[in-house]
Amino acid sequence: MEKFIELAKKRGSRRSFTDKPIEKELLISCVEAASLAPSACNSQPWKFTIVTDGAKRKELAELTQDAGFNQWAEKAQAFIVVSEDAHPAVMPKVAERYGEKRFAEGDVGMATAYLLLQAEELGLGACVIGTFVDAKVKRLLGISEADTVRAIIAMGYPADEPRPKKRKSVEEISRII
Repeated sequence: MEKFIELAKKRGSRRSFTDKPIEKELLISCVEAASLAPSACNSQPWKFTIVTDGAKRKELAELTQDAGFNQWAEKAQAFIVVSEDAHPAVMPKVAERYGEKRFAEGDVGMATAYLLLQAEELGLGACVIGTFVDAKVKRLLGISEADTVRAIIAMGYPADEPRPKKRKSVEEISRII
């Protein structure tokens, strides 16, 4: 238990990376960790596109700067694009009662958290980017138009320490009934 809390406390969004390329095995390890996340009806509604090619990285970094944000993304040595399957394979009764996508976004979020924690464990820096135009990212990377891009994770070896975390107290965010 202590190890997990320490890892969670240590993990932070990194926006400054060295020029050292990331070994593909480490990126695959991050996706493997993500694949172990829980999902409704074991639907596993996530897909991951690992981008290491220099030209594609540059284009993707530009797409994350859509509103003038994320100028730092150009230094990322890799991106992992997290997509949500258009038709998660939930049990028919669940889909009928709640809709097939009711749980998918949360499931993809949990997988993304696992990926980020594994990156931290491996000594990689990562930052989740949410500012992009879905259709442009899908066109660039050949992702199905039916799927939804939920996050772009910029990755690299960190060039600095993460900013201190500012969190609400447990008392502010919880209650016992």
